[in-house]
Amino acid sequence: MDLYKDIVFEVLLVSLIGLLVLITSSLEPISKGFFCDDETIKYPYKTSTVGKTFLCLFYLLLPNVSISLKYYWIIHKNIKILYVNIIYFWLGSGLAQITVNLGKYYSGRLRPHFFHACKPSIECTSQSQYITEYTCTNPEVSISNDSRASFPSGHACLAFYSTVYTILYLHNYKKNVAWVIIQFAIFISAWYTALTRVTDNMHHCTDVIAGSIIGTSFAILMMYEVKIRISLENINAV
Repeated sequence: MDLYKDIVFEVLLVSLIGLLVLITSSLEPISKGFFCDDETIKYPYKTSTVGKTFLCLFYLLLPNVSISLKYYWIIHKNIKILYVNIIYFWLGSGLAQITVNLGKYYSGRLRPHFFHACKPSIECTSQSQYITEYTCTNPEVSISNDSRASFPSGHACLAFYSTVYTILYLHNYKKNVAWVIIQFAIFISAWYTALTRVTDNMHHCTDVIAGSIIGTSFAILMMYEVKIRISLENINAV
């Protein structure tokens, strides 16, 4: 009975983290100025090669499917190991996303396509003039607001969090060349996603690097916590 109470409590906590993700995702980034001659924010606007829907479906399902398949392949008798790996994945993904959302809100860094997405109403008297007050004339408000949320990259964060978590989880399953290639293919998917954020003019390189580091860090931390918890519970069960 205590076990079920613990599970319900943890699921509620992770659900609360999910709610915080939604709340922080709705925050409008702070307004940040720019120089009239800043060429780094004058790239054309492009649609994302890796859209948000595919990003979430693929990178949120990948670890959960991998964890479930491994569980059934090696016939674990203790289903709690399956639960621990999955609940910590969702916990880490939520915490990483909150970290990204707060970074976007407090930094307010302008995206490479800021001028095309925002269409600011400004009058530059000189190329070196620094503009602090402006109004976006783009009627699509969501695109205008999003053009001020460049740092860090949420796509890179989720992609690297999901792939690194999956690779670490599968790392000790098999030791052969084919398995290494499979893990490499999983990693390449995250690398490709990160690269498209730069080529699509959605992020600066440093945004992608920061997002990748955040995602990787949380994946390593969560997997460490998983191993510690499973180890402690195995000891307590003896």
